[in-house]
Amino acid sequence: MAILVGIDEAGYGPHLGPLVVAAAAVRLPGDPPDPSLWGSLRGHVRKRPRGSSSRLVICDSKEAYAAGGPALLERATLGFLAACGYVPDTLSALLAHTGLTGDTEPNTHGPWHRPESLRVPAHVAAEDVADAADRLACGFASIGGRCERLWVNAASPGRFNRLVHTTGNKATALFALAADILGAGRHTWPEETVHVTMDCHGGRQYYADLLTEAFPLVTVQTREESRGLSRYDLVCDGPDGRPAPMRLTIAQKCERLSLPTALASMAAKYVRELHMHQLNAYFQALVPDLRPTAGYGRDAWRFLEDVAPARATQGVPDTAILRCR
Repeated sequence: MAILVGIDEAGYGPHLGPLVVAAAAVRLPGDPPDPSLWGSLRGHVRKRPRGSSSRLVICDSKEAYAAGGPALLERATLGFLAACGYVPDTLSALLAHTGLTGDTEPNTHGPWHRPESLRVPAHVAAEDVADAADRLACGFASIGGRCERLWVNAASPGRFNRLVHTTGNKATALFALAADILGAGRHTWPEETVHVTMDCHGGRQYYADLLTEAFPLVTVQTREESRGLSRYDLVCDGPDGRPAPMRLTIAQKCERLSLPTALASMAAKYVRELHMHQLNAYFQALVPDLRPTAGYGRDAWRFLEDVAPARATQGVPDTAILRCR
């Protein structure tokens, strides 16, 4: 048996809203386990989001959102959480269970951030979440595995801006969020081999120096560094003196190769969408007929101009809503 963790992000490109990195962990037979699980779980999940099948959709979050909006994201994310044994009833509960500690720092959120007020599920029925959980639990049980853990590392604009100023650029800030999750995985399973599949961070090809800086007490062994694919072993002594390595594979479009990475992509996008819902709802209550925004491109600047008087009245600084990169 081995632990397989998939990591992906949502919200790297926009000007508004959080950058969210998520990870889905499962326990599987085999070492190394096969991350492409759609075939093994084909009676329970499907990779194509369009169609009439009731099987659970697990795919790249952009494809899922284009086909079914936040409902497909919610069913998969909350279904996986339920299969892990936890059923949140609010965004606050979801973040408390899955989140790392970084975004609990003071003064990183705007006044719209009230996760305790946003109930989940918000887009599907509770029965749909229960059905998704059952499909995942039964599917993984049929191949001798089980769902283990979901992590979410969300950086609000305030935290994101601090990370960029600390690390020097947006790409390294993204890696810092992912490294938090890598560290959580090493801490959670110190005596087991953990296999991680992670999507490439933009055009970055080399990660050894970043890994060495993030984990100074760990030996980073480079297995491969090529265009679109990099592999590393993070090796340290386990509690009983045996090596307890983490094996990291970073690949382009990894969400198409690894089911846990696709699930992480959907979870990251789902949490970002919930945050954007609160941002839009806050200003729509202050500005009549305000069109919501997803936070990207020119529409972000349109939104900022539309809400400028309300921001001034409410005392919302640029750093609370606008990302520096």
